[in-house]
Amino acid sequence: MTSVVLDGVRTHHFGAASESEAVTQVADLLVAAVSAFPDVASLARLHEVLARQPAVDLADDLVKELRSRNLPRAPLHGVARHLTEYGSARNAVKLGIVVLGECGDERDRELLLLLGALEELTLYAVVALVKTQPGRQRAAYELARRVKDWGRIHAVERLKGSNDPEIKAWLLREGFRNGVLNDYLAHIAATTGELYTALLEPEVDQALLKGAGNILATLAVIGGPAKDMTDYDDAVPAMHRYAELVATAEPTLDMLDDLLTINRCALRSDAGIDWPRGEPERLTHRYEELLARPVWRELVLAALDDPPDCGPYGFNTALSCAGRLGMPVLAWALRHLEQDPSSAYAWSWAVNHSNSETVGSVIALAMRILPLDVLTSGPTLSRGFGPEHTLDRVLAAVINNLDEHPGAGVELLRICLSARNTTTRRRALQILTSWPPEHRPSRLRGWISAAASAEPDGKLQEEMQAFLTG
Repeated sequence: MTSVVLDGVRTHHFGAASESEAVTQVADLLVAAVSAFPDVASLARLHEVLARQPAVDLADDLVKELRSRNLPRAPLHGVARHLTEYGSARNAVKLGIVVLGECGDERDRELLLLLGALEELTLYAVVALVKTQPGRQRAAYELARRVKDWGRIHAVERLKGSNDPEIKAWLLREGFRNGVLNDYLAHIAATTGELYTALLEPEVDQALLKGAGNILATLAVIGGPAKDMTDYDDAVPAMHRYAELVATAEPTLDMLDDLLTINRCALRSDAGIDWPRGEPERLTHRYEELLARPVWRELVLAALDDPPDCGPYGFNTALSCAGRLGMPVLAWALRHLEQDPSSAYAWSWAVNHSNSETVGSVIALAMRILPLDVLTSGPTLSRGFGPEHTLDRVLAAVINNLDEHPGAGVELLRICLSARNTTTRRRALQILTSWPPEHRPSRLRGWISAAASAEPDGKLQEEMQAFLTG
């Protein structure tokens, strides 16, 4: 896991660890560097120590410590600028930005925007911008548009409560989107952007309608890692207004996807929403009546016949919608996989939407077109990450739900006990041993015994041995 991901996960889910001794040491070195500035040796010692420190753990406590010591602002600014401009280690630069946030001013805006455009540093840069710049939300907004993953999340969180019309409009149309999980920003977009009020405008542009559907569908998935529909005061009127607008809009596949998600996840009496009298029955009726229009099924079939020009995701979205609409489109999925076997989602969908009579055709296709001689050439400790392991993940997807089809795919599961991906071998073991005894192959113990003797993963080898001795 990269440090930018670790910083994001820890700040959102675990909090920083206490590093009191390290904070004191760093503060002492900062005092020495400030006193001797611009002495090169003291700056080098400071940089060397900062490079070894976990910046996310030190940042807040270091700020408190620096404030208590009341260091002279001008030389402290010089030290902070030196670290941020010339630092060669990520933690040294991060902590340099932290210090700059305590002593910087308008002169540092461009440097912070430049450094913050690197997602590794966005969290630290946006905090410093908000502390040092007169137009702090405009600075955070400018940075937010330069980044797209964890950096986008950190920056947009600093826009919460903004009254700037341009920022609010951007949040609803684009600002909530990020490469990690839209859940982190959907509620901020809906509330700060005043989604319901925006949807009441006489003219609602296509970008706003699309953003509204994405935001509401994201909020509709209750119980995620961030605030959801249960935390949104305008949930009910916003869902009504969105359905009203969709009824007269040009239908799209993304729109259907959002409608199905809202209908499936949010419109339940047990969703946890504080429903007004008569809801969610009115909303449910409205959405189901909207989804019953024949145009949606026509749209899905058109997308399956001629997938949208957006890679595998357009076809996968069409498959997902077809499944939720109860459309029998397994033949389309198999035809697509014959031409492009790289979609783990499509393979998983095909298995999940097969019955005892059709699952065999999915397995047969996988055994015919996947390079099994390579994928099951012998066990390694690989977990299958990275683009070079796309087909390893495909194979894992093919077998993943075969525990729902006892007796199906026995030969494929046997050779998967020798897959080069640890996850695939473990899943094959779990499926074969979870089937009722009457569906287990007669030579199963021999297969697992042979696999255990070659298994390089100690934990998985123990699991195999436990079955053999149990």
